[in-house]
Amino acid sequence: MKKLKGCLYSASESNTKLPDLGPDLIMSEILPRLPAKCVGRAKKVCKEWLSCISSKEFVMMHCRHMCKGSRQKILSIGQESCFISSTTVDLVDEKTMITLPFHVRPSDVWILSSLNGLLCVCLRNTFEMLIWNPLIRSCINISDSKSYGFFKIYSDAVGLYIDSSNDYRVLHIKRGRFTVDVMAYSRRTSHWKRIPFLQKRHYHTNGYVWSGGTFCEDGLYFTVFQFWLAGDIVIIRFDVNTETFSEIGFPYVGNGETCQGNLVNMNNKLHVFVSHGFIDMAVDLWRYEDEHWSKVMLFPKISYIPTPVWCSITHVSSEEKCFVMTDWGEVYEIDLNKKTCDLFIPSDWNHTIRTAMYVETIVPASLQ
Repeated sequence: MKKLKGCLYSASESNTKLPDLGPDLIMSEILPRLPAKCVGRAKKVCKEWLSCISSKEFVMMHCRHMCKGSRQKILSIGQESCFISSTTVDLVDEKTMITLPFHVRPSDVWILSSLNGLLCVCLRNTFEMLIWNPLIRSCINISDSKSYGFFKIYSDAVGLYIDSSNDYRVLHIKRGRFTVDVMAYSRRTSHWKRIPFLQKRHYHTNGYVWSGGTFCEDGLYFTVFQFWLAGDIVIIRFDVNTETFSEIGFPYVGNGETCQGNLVNMNNKLHVFVSHGFIDMAVDLWRYEDEHWSKVMLFPKISYIPTPVWCSITHVSSEEKCFVMTDWGEVYEIDLNKKTCDLFIPSDWNHTIRTAMYVETIVPASLQ
């Protein structure tokens, strides 16, 4: 037996020499590229490895590697179960079952936002919000006695984001009768704080509907639209560093034409799928850059994408595909090369499955 920086390993009986990679190379180049489950097992090698893998620097480095390429998976929550499946067609039926850390039925868990392996969810029986990493079973209830962190479904809006100090935060937008109240929760401090909203804006009324937040570069974006024919539609941007709000005009698709937009982060650039028209609907893809919208792609074979209130879209860059995750369990695959949209996972109406894109990381829900 030989000892390497406090860690034990053994050579084979044939005396084959193992290359001495060195602890620095292992920690900086090898372990960060391994799946999260393997990294979890590596914590048990020795105390030194446990300390290194648990450090903030290693967690961030591992997360960056896991969020690249085709590491994205699909997390589904049904009436009685929760499981993770692949975005690869041949492996989509292979499921990893997940045990819920909350004492509720899976059907009472509502997925609000997903980022870097963390989910922000709401418990429908209590309206409490929680941050949860399903893989490492890390969870924290972020609701408190001051009524912060209680979510009203189909009225409030939520988005997960990371600020310039690499603190994971939850932005919670609550619409009252005459006001829009905004609170931000910090994973680092475990506290909420109030954020001022835009002045003299009427986005609190019942006629307006908010999408969930889409995190891209230094902003968290929401589409806000009137839920009737040819109603107003605007994009609200929250600057995660200055903690200020601003409005972004929606792409112009035609005078008085009915349209809706589904935001998506593609290669760290904000894009929007615009469904427009009335009887014969069409879908275009637009990119926001240098404070201007430009049309980058037409989809003649796609006539419609569900409203952003009931779905979210995630881009998988390695495959040049987008996945549309609906609130009723259906998952659609948009092929950016073929410009097609096909059903990837059918809905199971008997089980009311909800879905979200998910990447397996070791990012903890709480630092406390």
